[in-house]
Amino acid sequence: MSQDTPSTPPSTQAWNWQRFECLALAHWAEQRRHYLGYLLVLAILYAVLLLLTLGVSSFKAFDAEVQAAFYFSGLFLTGYVFAGRYFDGIAQRESALLILMRPASVLEKWALCVLVVAVFYPLAYSALFLLMSWPVLQLVVFVRPLLSEGVVSLDKYFLFVPWWPHGGEHAVISLRAQMGLWMALWASQAFVLAGTLYFRKAGMLKALVVGFALFVLTVLWTVVTGARTESLSVWWSLEAEVFTPWLHGLNALVWIVVPGLLWGLVYVNLQEKELL
Repeated sequence: MSQDTPSTPPSTQAWNWQRFECLALAHWAEQRRHYLGYLLVLAILYAVLLLLTLGVSSFKAFDAEVQAAFYFSGLFLTGYVFAGRYFDGIAQRESALLILMRPASVLEKWALCVLVVAVFYPLAYSALFLLMSWPVLQLVVFVRPLLSEGVVSLDKYFLFVPWWPHGGEHAVISLRAQMGLWMALWASQAFVLAGTLYFRKAGMLKALVVGFALFVLTVLWTVVTGARTESLSVWWSLEAEVFTPWLHGLNALVWIVVPGLLWGLVYVNLQEKELL
């Protein structure tokens, strides 16, 4: 007589696609107003920044280089804040119980966090940036010749699109350098997420203080030892075409191992919260 092998119950599985989909839908239903409100605030702030910039510069300061500076500075600042607010509810006992008792594994909750913070938010931010920058750029291209005497060169006035190879090696920001900026963004997001899970109150602020202290210590260390800070970013430099094994190892540690450990720390801290 044959016996059916009992399957693993969905509640004890580390990953279940149907359960993950339910978790994602529940998270969107609960947080969509907050996320849309966050994007609306960003749109208002960016509009104010554009008005001030164009007014002060007489419609000059909106070339591709300025757009790239706006894009990445805004992405780092708002991406850090967005990540720091992702686990805001855990700081409150009632909300924490609601979040942690959802029928999903720690792996699924961690994966949803990674998708929302490191993928979906940057995509939403990029879409908002491009949607607002394009009409402003058309206005600048139209008004600039009217406000200037003589011939005006508009070669640098094109829309900055992240990950788009503008000008090859002569681009405003090379694709290699952009990759380095994105890796730094994801590391900073993992850092603040781990901080908000580790500290009971004001986790985002405390993580910022710890990060600033580490930055100061790193600067002091480079000054005292005379170390070359550019060695930490040779992977993202177009000028550094020849790498030694030591430089490869150092950059792998900084840009792969450390961010990986930070995201792993987010998982561990989330798991510890579940056990408490």
